[in-house]
Amino acid sequence: MPYYYRGILACLAVAGVGFTIRALKTGLIYGKGSIPYRRDEDPGMFAFMVFGQFVGVIICLWLAAGYRQDDFLDLLGLSGFFG
Repeated sequence: MPYYYRGILACLAVAGVGFTIRALKTGLIYGKGSIPYRRDEDPGMFAFMVFGQFVGVIICLWLAAGYRQDDFLDLLGLSGFFG
């Protein structure tokens, strides 16, 4: 993967970390279509959205480090499902 792609992925990961920290501090996260989910009013969806951001950050960091998507699936034992 070219270095500028890896740089873009690293920037996306940094932005994702910032958004996740902001959501955890304020207790408010925005979903698709700018739908707000509050930690106090809808804790299940809030937790699901934070977990989704966390997974996205991990995948971006993995790819930015120079690994491939196939390596990530092998690590999780899912390569047989998507291979």
